[in-house]
Amino acid sequence: MSGSEDNVHRLRVTHDGGTPVGELAYARAEDQWSFRYDHAWARQGAFQLSPAFPFEPPPDGYDSHAIRRFIVNLFPEGAPLRAALEQLHVAPSNAFALLREMGGETTGALEFQPVDQPTAAAARREQRFLSREELSGRIDAAKDGGLTVWDGRVRMSIAGYQDKLAVWAAHDLVHDTEASMWLPEPPLASTFILKPQPAGPRTPHLVANEHYCMTLAGAYGAQVARVAIMRLKVPVLVVARFDRQWRAEENQAWVTKLHVIDGCQAADLSVDSKHERHLGNSPALAQYRDGMSLPRLFGLAALMRRPAVARLEMLRWALFQLAVGNSDAHGKNFSFFVDRTMLEPAPWYDVVSVAQYPELDQSFAMSFGDAFGWEELNAMELAHFAHLCGINQKLLHRETERLSRAMKRAPELLSAPMYTEEERDFLRPICELVQRLSQTLVGLAAGARAFTAEHF
Repeated sequence: MSGSEDNVHRLRVTHDGGTPVGELAYARAEDQWSFRYDHAWARQGAFQLSPAFPFEPPPDGYDSHAIRRFIVNLFPEGAPLRAALEQLHVAPSNAFALLREMGGETTGALEFQPVDQPTAAAARREQRFLSREELSGRIDAAKDGGLTVWDGRVRMSIAGYQDKLAVWAAHDLVHDTEASMWLPEPPLASTFILKPQPAGPRTPHLVANEHYCMTLAGAYGAQVARVAIMRLKVPVLVVARFDRQWRAEENQAWVTKLHVIDGCQAADLSVDSKHERHLGNSPALAQYRDGMSLPRLFGLAALMRRPAVARLEMLRWALFQLAVGNSDAHGKNFSFFVDRTMLEPAPWYDVVSVAQYPELDQSFAMSFGDAFGWEELNAMELAHFAHLCGINQKLLHRETERLSRAMKRAPELLSAPMYTEEERDFLRPICELVQRLSQTLVGLAAGARAFTAEHF
């Protein structure tokens, strides 16, 4: 990297509280990023940051723009990001400053810390207890992004738009939503994510919506993040982090971080490219489709340890999003575990029936063939999707039938005791929708078999 040493800012990249992974450097004047792996890390065959950063770097080093794309994909978006920027007094474009302050615990296994500070393992601090009364009060008083800053520190470092809080609990919060919880301090890390019901009328019963959709996905046989509903003044969705393994014994606790990247990071795309129409849906710009797409997602199967199994998981994920009405299933909503050189699909998360909120955009984040909405989806477009993604037509038809059979359990799951009657009334249209659309997909998949590669 060019530039004087005074102009170069550096962050230590570690794993699990102190194991060296590498060093990240940023030359401010040149606006250039660089990264190098620790020799021992690369030699022992741990994991890569992402496919864009193989252990053997190119002759000129890793691409500066690719490094920045990887980093920015770690940050929250929307109101939580604005709250962090306001607290830190930095510009949205200052990715290094954001990473320096928020990189101690991100999605996945990496920790980013100033080189002149002790590692997380050495920085042991007392865990910060979080009572339900305090949490409820903060949620009640908070505006958008109100859970981002605690005790004058930015605590929110999880990607996504929705306000959320990462906590550690010595017991399983999904099994016992009354269990004690803390805002974690090194060397511990968060093990659960709390997503309170957003204020305002735009997305009523969002917590129940996501819980029910995730439960339906589980009934389909998918590996999903474990969820529960915590009852405060407003409901809070409790999500068990699948990028964490933990155990606790008397006065000791251990948390191991697993490396996870989302679809945009796996494909080396920016957060702005998480939708296929990366410039938006306006008529003048809708023709540009260089963002994340289903063919791009399925193309990542070549990087999987078991490509055929990964493609099947992606197919099931895509079909389920259609059936449940989740039009906003985008490139950051599918993630992968990372090991030395290969990827493995991670459990599903952030599954919501957007169809229940007609004031929100109902266009598909990623098209099926050339269809960006249910009104455009027909047998030919479903066949086009299968062709572009390398899906066997018989497999497509078989999976739609499997989905339709599984969704017959939707009424049974709706009667579960964790929902209030008001929530159950709201969820009933989802129950009806997923049964109807999954059956519609069976018919479309049967019709799709009339189309062959020559049609496209």
